[in-house]
Amino acid sequence: MSKIVGILGGMGPQATCDLFNKIISYTNAKSDQENIHLLIDNNVEIPDRTNYILGKGENPITPMVETAVKLRNAGAEMIIIPCNTAHYFYNKLTEAVEVPFINMIEEVGKYIYESYGKCKTGLLATTGTYEGKVYETYCKKYNVEIVSPSDEDKNFILDLIYRVKAGDMNFNIDKIIEVLNEFRRNGVNTIILGCTELPLVFDSLDKNLFKDFNFISSTDVLAKRTVELAQAN
Repeated sequence: MSKIVGILGGMGPQATCDLFNKIISYTNAKSDQENIHLLIDNNVEIPDRTNYILGKGENPITPMVETAVKLRNAGAEMIIIPCNTAHYFYNKLTEAVEVPFINMIEEVGKYIYESYGKCKTGLLATTGTYEGKVYETYCKKYNVEIVSPSDEDKNFILDLIYRVKAGDMNFNIDKIIEVLNEFRRNGVNTIILGCTELPLVFDSLDKNLFKDFNFISSTDVLAKRTVELAQAN
């Protein structure tokens, strides 16, 4: 029997759903009963993480803690968070709630090191993730050097992310290619999709456009690690 996993979701809802689907896909289950028991709190009332980090909004830590406590009290034996920017608050959250968490950002850093060794890695993420040094904090132990795009490209990526949150799946593909080509000119071809909305973008695009890049989906890494730990005896 697998451990019960709680998903601290709602940041945003589509990313939460995407993680749920990926966990099911990565579980080698031959019946309903062989799947992982998941508890999902899609708490859409958690304030915007990026706005807070940029000094423009309410601190989301209290509702995040309250949501984690609800999951724990409902029986969750471990908790996962399908939001990269939310890991800015990871230490405070885990200190407040006595239940194991899986740190998605650290798992991404570990995956990159095991797959590619010491390397420079491009990061596509929210402005909050950049400003909060979320990936730098957890990936430095794995000798993964994080490379960020220009401020103009950061703003484009942020706009793209919020479009997905709003259900708008119309993308400026040429601009995405331009951002990636700038990474390539700087000798970077391994790219972290460091916002859980971004895999929804890249999964919908023609893979031949990006065949020169190694994309690391934070959602994929988290889903696979969750399955592994939940099923461990």
